[in-house]
This record gives sequence, C-alpha cells and structure tokens, in this order.
Amino acid sequence: MDEQNKFIVDAMLGSLAKWLRLLGYDTLYSTSYNDAQIISIAARAKRIMVTSDKGLYRRAIKAGLRAVLLPESGVTESLARLASAGLIELRVDPSKSRCPLCNGVLKEVTDKNLVRGRVPPGALAKYSKFYVCTRCGHVYWEGGHWRNIRRIVEEAKLMSAQLAKEG
Repeated sequence: MDEQNKFIVDAMLGSLAKWLRLLGYDTLYSTSYNDAQIISIAARAKRIMVTSDKGLYRRAIKAGLRAVLLPESGVTESLARLASAGLIELRVDPSKSRCPLCNGVLKEVTDKNLVRGRVPPGALAKYSKFYVCTRCGHVYWEGGHWRNIRRIVEEAKLMSAQLAKEG
C-alpha cells in the first residue's frame, strides 16, 4: 500500500477509525478533537476527513478539503461506502495493519521471547507470529478474531459492489 490515502475521522466514527487502521490506513481519531481541530489537521496533513456530521462536512468542503459524509450506519456499510468511492481497498493483511488503539506502525515479531509475558500462554504456544505496536507496545496475533475481521471485510466487499452498481 504505497502512497495511500490518510484519514482523520470525527468522534462519532471511532469504530470506523479502528477498522481503517486494521486495513493499514494511517487514521487519526480522538474524542478530544473539536471540529476546528479536525478541519485544521485535515488541511495541514492533507488527510481525508470522514464524518457523519453534515455541518462539519459542509465546513470542510467550503475550506477546500477532501471530505466524506457517511450516513449513520454500521462499520460494514461505512467501509463499503469508502471502498465504492475508491478511497480504500478492502484487503486485510496483518503485516500492513496499524495499531487499532493508537495508529502506530506494527512490527512483525517471530521471537516468542520478545512477547513472553505480554500475551496469554495459550497464544504464545499456538502462534508463531506476533505484531508489536512500535508506539504503544500492544501485542497482536492472528487469533480467532481474525475470522470475524475477514468476514466483515468480505461483507463490505459485497456491499461495495452493490453500491457501485446502484451508482
């Protein structure tokens, strides 16, 4: 994913921010950002602003920013709408994911000694590859939750194709 879109997501779309990070997109999100800060950051850092707030969206467009107004809906539909607009690719690759908690870059670790004591013993025994956030230190692995992540991404792909047909 070279030269890909970067996002800033408003406080009402925190779940979407985590999903964009899982998909590997550099995504800023904080419940402490006010509207003026979101617009300022989007302009300064050349980020696409994603919001479900019509007023914020209008202000961003008036300021000449790239912005997306999403209807209040679930994460699957939001991902589908971003994909059908050509802003994201719906592809899960844990080696390209970002930390859903802090947006940090994940580093692949295969030396179990580096994560011992930081993951449950069962995960340490079962998995050989881990991903450590270079910013907050959180450790991830491709456990059972990845099936759910992939399922939601597949549902979003189907929905995106349907949205594209509807034009």
